[in-house]
Amino acid sequence: MLFIIGFIWPLIVVKKNGNDPHGTHEGYSLLTQCSAVSIFLWLGLIIFFIFFNNLIENLLRLYFLLNDVLIITGMIIILIGFLLEILGIIALGINFRIELPTDETELVTTGIYRIMRNPIVFGIFLLVIGSFLIIPTIIVLLIAIFNIFTFNSKAIDEEKFLLSRFGDEYKKYSNKVGRYLPFKLKKN
Repeated sequence: MLFIIGFIWPLIVVKKNGNDPHGTHEGYSLLTQCSAVSIFLWLGLIIFFIFFNNLIENLLRLYFLLNDVLIITGMIIILIGFLLEILGIIALGINFRIELPTDETELVTTGIYRIMRNPIVFGIFLLVIGSFLIIPTIIVLLIAIFNIFTFNSKAIDEEKFLLSRFGDEYKKYSNKVGRYLPFKLKKN
């Protein structure tokens, strides 16, 4: 529920300011275009789990991963994921879009974006990983992997867009700040 509210509220604010909150998916790869499907699969599975937990119990459960330590770890990971998403959305403010913006926006490098370039996507990674630790089934694992692949592709496509829109300013920023981590990994 928090996840849905966290995305709907900023879209309303963007729309109130006279901007297009959705943007366009032109320029996105086919894999990236599946990100909406992947997140709805994940949300649907979570809702299914809430109402039909007893059916999940026997549905490809990985019993060796079912213990209190992993469940608590999963909850902590989910909380961190929500926090990163909220901080990312707040920092973007009226620049928040679901897809690539069609109208003018500014490059945001403040707030959580001083630490990582894609806190919202990284937050989604943490949400699906935490969900798997709480509901360790093959289906949740497959949906988590699907989410990670599609949203990583989305982050890469958005970075290409930002480089084309902001040029050297974005290039300097991306050379200093890691995509998902507070530091850049060196390529050999």
